[in-house]
Amino acid sequence: MNAPGKDVPKISVSGLHKRFGAHQVLAGIDLEVARGKSLAIIGGSGSGKSVTIKCILGLLKPDSGSIRIDGQETAGLSGTAREQQLAKAGMLFQGAALFDSMTVWQNVAFGLIQAHRMPPVLAREKALAAMTKVGLEEKIADMNPAELSGGMQKRVGLARAIAPEPEILFFDEPTTGLDPIMAGIINELIIERVRELGATALTITHDMKSARRVADSIAMIYQGRIIWCGPAADVDHSGNPYVEQFIMAKSEGPIVLDVLRA
Repeated sequence: MNAPGKDVPKISVSGLHKRFGAHQVLAGIDLEVARGKSLAIIGGSGSGKSVTIKCILGLLKPDSGSIRIDGQETAGLSGTAREQQLAKAGMLFQGAALFDSMTVWQNVAFGLIQAHRMPPVLAREKALAAMTKVGLEEKIADMNPAELSGGMQKRVGLARAIAPEPEILFFDEPTTGLDPIMAGIINELIIERVRELGATALTITHDMKSARRVADSIAMIYQGRIIWCGPAADVDHSGNPYVEQFIMAKSEGPIVLDVLRA
């Protein structure tokens, strides 16, 4: 297969719909992320951020719409084809989502061993290298995640995401539950590691400070659609009343009015 042209978006989503019973979560999501760029999707709880990222990852099957990675349609892929697409990606889950039954290095090496079939000895070396890149010392490698602070657990999750040196990195609420100092550290680590890998990044967050810091562009999702997208530097003067209300955390505005009408 020929390599995709440089102008082909790394991630392209068009007309994405997803319903759970009577609840329409996604109602036509359209977005693109250029290769090597970072996009943050903002929006309130239940707006469809997590469902969008799960559909892109293939963890959920959309009802309709297109999801292209490097120009290749991936919506509905299964088996080996889906595994090949997943191998391109690394994911930092909300709350780190570490395995309590595994040591720190085993958590970091999980994808290397399971998805990339790497021998454990080599996987441990790669895991330790990834840990170093996020500021974790080798001496914690054989500890259990429960022995670590929340900030350290988040770093372990980030080390796991970058260990396979993926082409795409997904970040699910990367600063949730962290104090402002640790949140800032995680933001800087994300920026550094994404740049080092030359990866494409997609972050979902309600933390505007994090979105402004880690992303080149920001998109806002509301009622299952992208209602605004633009450079991160423009989000504070978007001219969109929904975006303005969200980023300023105003109690009054169109979002509240829509809730009241519902």
